[in-house]
Amino acid sequence: MNKHFATSLLLSSLLLAAPAMAGMKEGRAAYGKGDFSSALQELTPVAEQGNPGVQLLLGEMYRKGQGVVPDFTQAAKWYSKAAEQGNVEAQFNLGTLFENGQGVTQDYTTAAFWYQKAAAQGSTAAQTSLAQMYQTGRGMPQDLAQAAALYSQAAKQGNAQARTQLAQISQTGVGVPQNNNQAAALFRRAAAQGNAEAQYNFANMLFSGKGISRNLTEAAQWQRKAAEQGYAKAQNALGQMYQNGQGVPQDLAEAANWFGRAAEQGIADAQFALATMYQSGRGLQKDFVQAANWYRKAAEQGHTMAQTGLAELYQDGRGVPKDPAQAAMWYKKAGEQQAANWYRKAAEQGDASAQFGLGELYEKGNGIAPDLAEAAIWYRKAAEQGHAGAQTALGQLYEMGVEVPQNLSQAAMWYRNAAEQGDMNAQANLGLLYAKGKGVDKDPAQAVNWFRKAAEQGHVTAQANLGYMYYNAQGVAQDFAQAAQWYGKAAKQGHADAQFSLGGMYENGQGVSRDLNQAISWYRKSAAKYNTGALNNLGVIYYSYANQGIKQDNVLAYALHNLARAQGNPLAAGNLAQIEQDMSAAQIAKAQELSRRMNVPGRLLPEIERHLANARYAKNGSKTATDMTASNKEQLVSAIQPPAATPAKTEKKSAKRHKKQSQANSTTTEATAEQNDKPADNGKQATKAKS
Repeated sequence: MNKHFATSLLLSSLLLAAPAMAGMKEGRAAYGKGDFSSALQELTPVAEQGNPGVQLLLGEMYRKGQGVVPDFTQAAKWYSKAAEQGNVEAQFNLGTLFENGQGVTQDYTTAAFWYQKAAAQGSTAAQTSLAQMYQTGRGMPQDLAQAAALYSQAAKQGNAQARTQLAQISQTGVGVPQNNNQAAALFRRAAAQGNAEAQYNFANMLFSGKGISRNLTEAAQWQRKAAEQGYAKAQNALGQMYQNGQGVPQDLAEAANWFGRAAEQGIADAQFALATMYQSGRGLQKDFVQAANWYRKAAEQGHTMAQTGLAELYQDGRGVPKDPAQAAMWYKKAGEQQAANWYRKAAEQGDASAQFGLGELYEKGNGIAPDLAEAAIWYRKAAEQGHAGAQTALGQLYEMGVEVPQNLSQAAMWYRNAAEQGDMNAQANLGLLYAKGKGVDKDPAQAVNWFRKAAEQGHVTAQANLGYMYYNAQGVAQDFAQAAQWYGKAAKQGHADAQFSLGGMYENGQGVSRDLNQAISWYRKSAAKYNTGALNNLGVIYYSYANQGIKQDNVLAYALHNLARAQGNPLAAGNLAQIEQDMSAAQIAKAQELSRRMNVPGRLLPEIERHLANARYAKNGSKTATDMTASNKEQLVSAIQPPAATPAKTEKKSAKRHKKQSQANSTTTEATAEQNDKPADNGKQATKAKS
């Protein structure tokens, strides 16, 4: 039965052979004449019958758009069918589609699989592509030795690209011993085969005299060959040779011609050179507008001299409108780019400070494109040399899990290394880890120790956190006076939570003499930063403290509570409901409008002053707020910040309730601290960590 089945298959093949062969003959004839539509019609049935050569051809036709709209998905389909039958060209082409993500999902591993299949059958193109993947670590672990071996294998068989790549690694000594003589020989062979990249590199070796005798005339000849093939780097190099009369007679017009071709392809050096020629009128007619245009193109690629040139044009108003702000911006970019370049040079030579500086530039994107992965690399290099700032920065990356796996123990280790060197940011962050028990055993006493070290150096968040520890008796005996002292230091530096907590201590007379004047002052500073506790407590004061020298103002109290509620304060909603009982609909509408005006950044305090002034002068039947003199404004401040009053029971039934709410919200709570697990920005004095 098996034999019969095989015979049946054989008979079927014979029966199909004649029409298939006819279609192939006609299809190939049509293809040869350039009649791609007819070729596609004739060859498709042949390909469907499984002919790998025709499947390969159909793949090429769909890829190139011959007789059909280009369709990489169809190309991948036919390449795949032929590749699975062992067609070496189809295997290579399919690998290329997977590497580039054309017609298929980009997949370096699958690309490498098909390159390996084709390389094993002797495809030098596949050997070269596979070598590039080993060289870059795409689709497989990086292996420079294997890359060099594959390049060498393909180069020996005459592959020009492989010779070029092998020459480049021979020149740099990456993966093989450095050998300029061998590099020059390989570049020459590939250049003779017409490889533009090799022609450019061989010309450069002739120009410099490395690995071969210096010959500027021959260098210019090879640069021209590459330039005429459209190789942009060679066009720029040839422009420079004409500009300087090196290997060719000096010819500024010809230099401008080649610079222009390279500039159109995006070569920043060529764009800069073209701009200077337009600016000076050497080789081109003077044209400041064109000069500005090309300076800008190069400047946007980070070319420092172009950035400076563009800044000068803006400064003088030549080719662009005079604009000192634009000039300053481009001068700044040039400075940052120069800094990045110098940092890199020093960093690559092992200078720890430069490595740290370069890491910061990559983190912030100053002078170079932001790249946290690169930042982590340079921070680690500097950290391993003992640089405290880099150790702190690396600790933060480990704590947050940015470009390195999150590892709180590693974060604590790097923070400790830096903290022991006196880095206040590391001390503050290590203290927070001890306070939370993250990456280390929870130890409030250790937290206080590190907070204190940082706080004494002026670290604002550490000062606020130390105030919190004293207030809540964590790791240290409760001491309101010490709490007020440290909250005060942080508050004076603008820490909103510390300002809020200090206001609460003045309101309640904890660690300081009770002073509503000071309480209001600090609450207002914190409320201006939209601290919800300060907004709520300030509202309580304007509603409930009439018997203590504060004029009751339900509209203002409502507006403040309304803002606090909108930002999630848990007490504000209840307070609003209480205040509404004493307000008319018109007053509520007025309060809501005031709340909207106050909710614009920078407008909260001015709107409070404006409201109080209007209320005061309306009562007196006098001027409006906009008519107030400077002396009147000073009186206003005095009016809403009265002298300290002696604590006394309030006449309002709701006052006791509001006072309790105020006390409950007057200092930073454990819940507030638990919401702020992130430390201060490492390497800087920031306020991510709240007390």
